Amino acid sequence: MEAPHNVIWLLINVAEASDRLRDARSQLNEQDFSWQRLDAVTPKSDDFVYEKSKTKWYRDLTDGEIACYLSHRKAWRQAIDSKADYLVVLEDDLIVQSPLKKVVDELIKTDLSWDMIKLFETRKKRSVVRSLSHDFDIVDTPTVPIATTGYIIKVSCLAELLDSTSRFTRPIDVELKSYWELNLKIFSVYPPPIRISEDNNSTIGVRQGDLSLFQRLKKIKYNFFSSLRGRLGYLCRRMKRL
Repeated sequence: MEAPHNVIWLLINVAEASDRLRDARSQLNEQDFSWQRLDAVTPKSDDFVYEKSKTKWYRDLTDGEIACYLSHRKAWRQAIDSKADYLVVLEDDLIVQSPLKKVVDELIKTDLSWDMIKLFETRKKRSVVRSLSHDFDIVDTPTVPIATTGYIIKVSCLAELLDSTSRFTRPIDVELKSYWELNLKIFSVYPPPIRISEDNNSTIGVRQGDLSLFQRLKKIKYNFFSSLRGRLGYLCRRMKRL
C-alpha cells in the first residue's frame, strides 16, 4: 500500500485583514484537511527585505507587490522546514467552489511530471492533459493564469525556486507566467475549485498605473515576447501529446 503524502496547507493573510481571515476560515474549516495561517509579509514587517537588481520588467515593483512575493517565499521556506511532500498555498480572498482535498488528492495520485498546478480560474483556451474523477481535468493553457490565489507545488522543487527568485524584479504572478525561466512545469485544474472573491480589495495595494511612454513601450515589448514564448511552448507540448 502506497504511503500517504504529507501535504502542508498554508493560508496567507495580512494581520489587519481580520474580515478576510474570518471568511476564509469559515470556508476552509468545512474542508477535510488541517490548515495553518501564514502571517503575510508587509512593508512594515521585519522580514520585508528586498535586494533590488537590474530590472527585467518595464517598471519598479510597488511595496505591496514586493510584500506579496516575499509572503509566498516565506510559505515556500516553511514547507521545506516542515519536510512536507507538497505545499498548497491559498490567499485569503479565495472562494472555495469544490472539495479541495479530493481535488488535491487526485492531483497527487497522477503519474504526470508536474511541479505546480494552479487551482483557480483558468483561461478559456485549454487542452486536457489528464481527466480526473469528480469531473475535474488537469489542463494546459497557452499562458499561465494570472494571480496566485491557490496552487499546489512539489516541495522538492522549492529550494531551486527560492534560489532562482532570490532577486526578483516582477510580481510573483507575472514571474510564474515565465515558468520556463524558473524551470517549472505548470498546469491548471478545470473546472477550477477556487475562484477569487470580487468583493475584496487587494491587500497588495494599487499597482502602478501611470507609465511613461518609454515604460509603455517596454510593457508592450515584454508582454508580446512573453506571450509568444508561452504560446510556442504550449503548442510544442500539445504536439508531443498527440
